[in-house]
Amino acid sequence: MSKYLHYYILFESHTDAMAMYSTLKKNDIYAQISPTPRELSVCCGVSLLIKEEDIGKIRELATEKNLKYLSIDGANNKFDNTRHRYG
Repeated sequence: MSKYLHYYILFESHTDAMAMYSTLKKNDIYAQISPTPRELSVCCGVSLLIKEEDIGKIRELATEKNLKYLSIDGANNKFDNTRHRYG
């Protein structure tokens, strides 16, 4: 059982978030653009919601492609899929 309900990649900038999102999509790794939960950070405001089982692959890909991110963190926040998403 997972420690957290949701996992997020946090970024310093929207540009870094979009670069990661694009790369994950090209590599068939699930990612959903999402507002950053306030309990995790007040960074740029955009984060990527990801699957726990993909965290290792995402870290490897980020290193390989020199993609920038602040952290990958979990949260037990309530999530409304119709409200908490962009695009």
